[in-house]
Amino acid sequence: MKDDENKFLRGIWDWNRINDDRWLSPASVVYALAVRWKNQNKHYILDLGCGLGRNSLYFYEQGFKVAAIDGAQSAIDRLKEVCEQKKYIIDIRLEDMHSLPFDNESFDAVFSLHVIYHTDSKGILKVISEIYRVLKPGGEIFLTFNSKNSPNYVNNISSKIDENTIIKQEGIEKGIVHYFADEKDVKKLLENFDIQKFFYVEDIRLNGSRSCHYYVIAKK
Repeated sequence: MKDDENKFLRGIWDWNRINDDRWLSPASVVYALAVRWKNQNKHYILDLGCGLGRNSLYFYEQGFKVAAIDGAQSAIDRLKEVCEQKKYIIDIRLEDMHSLPFDNESFDAVFSLHVIYHTDSKGILKVISEIYRVLKPGGEIFLTFNSKNSPNYVNNISSKIDENTIIKQEGIEKGIVHYFADEKDVKKLLENFDIQKFFYVEDIRLNGSRSCHYYVIAKK
C-alpha cells in the first residue's frame, strides 16, 4: 500500500487544526459506560482512536487502567503532554488500528467512538478481528458505525471505492475514507460477539446538517 493510501485508510486527522472545545470534554456515552464497566469489575480499557484523550482521561480518573492509541502524532503528543502535567499514567501509543500492538486477551473492555469506520470494507474486518483478539473472554466493546442513511453516504455515491466506502471530498476529513453500514452489515461484522445494546442515533445539528450512526455494546 502506498504511503498516501495508508494515511487515509488509517483516518489520520491533523489535530493541530482542530480548535473545537468539544474534543476536550468526555463524550456523553462515557459516563454511563464507566458506571457499567465498574459494576462489571472491568479494570483495563483500550481507547482505540483516542484523539486528544478526552475519554481516556475520564476513564483513568474513574480508576481504570487505560491504554490509548491513535494514528495521529499530533494527538499523541498533546495527550502525553496533558498526562505529564497531571502525572497520569496512561499507556499512550502511536499505532495503526489494523494491527494492534497488544497480546491476545489483554483488555476487559475496548472503547472506540467514531473511529473504526475510517477504513474500507476489507480494513474494517481486520480492525474488528484485532479488537476480538485483544479482548478477554467476557469482555465488552463499545463501537460506533456510520449508517448508510447518512447524507455523507447518500450524497457521495460518485466517490465510492467499494459498496460501503466513500472518500470524503471536502471539509476537515477531505481525502479520508469512511465505511458505512446498515443494520444487517453491523450484525454481520459483529457475528462473533453477543450484542448487548444496539442504538440508532441521528444527530441533527443547528445548521441543519445530519449525521447518522449505530452505537453498539457487545460482549465476547
